[in-house]
Amino acid sequence: MKILLLLFFIICLLAKSKSDDEVIPIAYESHSDSLVMKYLENDNYYTNLSFSWNGINHLNMNFDCVLNNTIRTCTLPVKESDYQLMYSDILYGCTARNNAFVMCGYKIPLLFFPNPYIISEFRPRTRGGNTTLSGYYLVLKIRIFIQYTNSYKLDQFYIISNLYQIVGYYETKTPDRVNLVFDVLPGCGYRTIIWENRQKHNFTYQDPHIDKIDMDETVLAITGTNFYNQSELVAVKIDNNIIASNDTISVDFELIKIKFNYSYPFSSKLEVQVGCCDYWSNKFEINYPPIPSSSNSIPKLKGGLLIINGNRLTSSPSNNNNTNISVTVGNLICSIISTSSNEIKCNLPPQSSISNSTSLNNSSITVSINGVVNTNQLLLNYDIPYITSYSQVNDEIHIIGGCFGNINSNEIQINGKQVLNQIKSINNDETLLILKVQNQIYNFNISVESNHIKSNEISVEVKMYARINKIPSIDDKLINFTLFYLNSNNINSIPTIKILNEQSNQSIKSVSTIVNESIQCSFLISNSCGIINYEIVIGNQIYQSSFSYESPSIKKCDLNLKEMVTCIGKGFNYNIINKTRIIISNQSIPINNSNNNESISFQMNEQYDILDELYLNVCGLQSNKAIINTIPIFKNVSIPNQFDTNGGEIIIIGKYLNNNTNITIECNGIEIIEKQCKLNNSTSLQCNIELNGPNDKTCKLLSNNDNIVVSTFNITYKSPSINQTSIINLKQGGILTIIGNDFYYPIDKVTIIIGEGEGSGNINCIEPNYINHTMITCYIQPTNNETLNNNINIKNGEIVFINVTTNGKSGGSKVFKYLTQPNEVHQYSAARNIFQNLFLSILIIVVISLLFNSNI
Repeated sequence: MKILLLLFFIICLLAKSKSDDEVIPIAYESHSDSLVMKYLENDNYYTNLSFSWNGINHLNMNFDCVLNNTIRTCTLPVKESDYQLMYSDILYGCTARNNAFVMCGYKIPLLFFPNPYIISEFRPRTRGGNTTLSGYYLVLKIRIFIQYTNSYKLDQFYIISNLYQIVGYYETKTPDRVNLVFDVLPGCGYRTIIWENRQKHNFTYQDPHIDKIDMDETVLAITGTNFYNQSELVAVKIDNNIIASNDTISVDFELIKIKFNYSYPFSSKLEVQVGCCDYWSNKFEINYPPIPSSSNSIPKLKGGLLIINGNRLTSSPSNNNNTNISVTVGNLICSIISTSSNEIKCNLPPQSSISNSTSLNNSSITVSINGVVNTNQLLLNYDIPYITSYSQVNDEIHIIGGCFGNINSNEIQINGKQVLNQIKSINNDETLLILKVQNQIYNFNISVESNHIKSNEISVEVKMYARINKIPSIDDKLINFTLFYLNSNNINSIPTIKILNEQSNQSIKSVSTIVNESIQCSFLISNSCGIINYEIVIGNQIYQSSFSYESPSIKKCDLNLKEMVTCIGKGFNYNIINKTRIIISNQSIPINNSNNNESISFQMNEQYDILDELYLNVCGLQSNKAIINTIPIFKNVSIPNQFDTNGGEIIIIGKYLNNNTNITIECNGIEIIEKQCKLNNSTSLQCNIELNGPNDKTCKLLSNNDNIVVSTFNITYKSPSINQTSIINLKQGGILTIIGNDFYYPIDKVTIIIGEGEGSGNINCIEPNYINHTMITCYIQPTNNETLNNNINIKNGEIVFINVTTNGKSGGSKVFKYLTQPNEVHQYSAARNIFQNLFLSILIIVVISLLFNSNI
């Protein structure tokens, strides 16, 4: 038992000794030129590192330690020559505590070996192979391992001695411990290197890169670098759409093939990317260009409509804009008119006429759609005549095509033989040639030769056609036609006509037929108008066309006093009245009556603008436009205000009035000459009349068209009004001046009314004198109490009523102020009043100032 206790005591002493010698840094840093360890103040710390191999020491390195408060920082300087020597099978160190030596030969744990310090990027190729990892403190022993981890496969372990030989005897060969070369296995994406001291370094394989893409109809062959050979880790995006995995044909490190069938009818450019382990390559653009395959020819010196046919000749619907499409021919820009998937129409300007070099006859056509240009070559050949189709218009054959030249440079070949004088015209664009039909030629082949270049040949079949001999009026019942280009076996047949407008579908036989080089026939057609679609049949030949009856015409339209409008003309078709309409103010007016083809009437109302033009529509045929000849219709006269000395204003109410409406106004049997009238609108006329008063007048309004009295009205004048007078001392008398309005000449009398009731009386102001309509004067005789009624109560300074009478009209106002005191008393009173007013004003100003200052 004692032995066991002794052993336990010895073990505890050894354990305590071991823990007392242990070195535990609190921080550790690796730098390119130093290693730094930090400790607590009273802890053990390293003062020296010793690197040895097979028991032979080959490198000793010393720490410089500094105590700062409670933290001790020890720095180990590292020179460039030290990098290759910092390896050891066992790493030893010397230790100290509080600047006191503790021990040497301390075996340093692997955990405190210098952390790897990477100095260059480490990015292996996805194919793998030798890859250099450059840095410091990368390898300590001869046999260590580096672990690669990723999320795609199980961890892979590599032993450095298996990747390249680190020999145990450095006397013969020394490995490069700064630039380690690894034989990396294939992979992609994100990986991690883990050192045996648990330090890590994250890296990725190189990103995929596309160098080129070869295309055929169904396969894309993508060539580049750093692809991967495992299809489940590889993806291809085209315009951000990932291609389905079952469309992948093969994957390798430098080549990927996928199925891709571009079947859209428009041109486009697409962006392709390759992704390996979710790391994506550069964007590589592939183009599906427009493919112009053919075009028409156009005149070189005139230019014209260029039609290009082919495939993918437009842009995608999401970017369908003609501004993104351009066509050039040589160095000329062809202005786009329209585009579709297989056709472009554009207008090409003429070539310069300076050079007639034959090289200009062939110019390259370039089509660009959203920056994508055709890769095939298409040449435009100028001045090559061609025929696309034809049509027959009566006795003319219209040849449609291009580059027909002009009549002088053009030749026509019919059935392989040249014919002369058959070309009627060629339009300026050289796209339409009109040919006269030769007699007795019904079927033939035709070609055009222009500038010694012959066009293609087409077959032409000439058909029967009919021509109406004259434009019929609606009174005509017998309609005459001439038929041309009849087959000989149909000449003796009776032609019939069918009016296609009618639902009866009845055929009408010709009532007369004259056979000559052509056939003239007549058909009885009644109760028809407008445009007639018809079909003429003779034997086995049929001709369909249309003819038009003569359009209606209007000579004039007049309005009467009952507001009926009557239009005179022709072609009004009274037999089919429901097909005749009058159009005015964008409204269709029904017809009230029509007894013949030359007159038609309708009732005018307020919803129609009388100033608008009107026209007739008879069975769809429109007449000329006409203006209604109106006469004014008067209703009454309105007088808004009484007349004054200058006259006044009247308003004439009516309909269809205008600035040229002629009227006469008579007042008391005398015509008013001085009048100025202006039109407010078509229903009122405003007239200013200069007519002196004051006597009221009875007036008549007469229409100058027929001198009929259309309205009677009365004019009344304003009575005089007084605004102010001068001041008179009644005891002294004098001239009184009266200011007012509407004084008329002559003035009958001026009366001053003093007092009220029993104490009132009148004073006449004699010798009234008319100055103008706003001023008169009169004379007041000196007055005292003896000359007045003793009952009159006269007060000095009183304001009394004054009345003015002229030609029976009286008017007045309480404005006259009179005085009764002597002048000196009056002057004293006036001065006293002035002083009182002045004193009151000063007092008010002082009070306001005091109130204002108190508020402040």
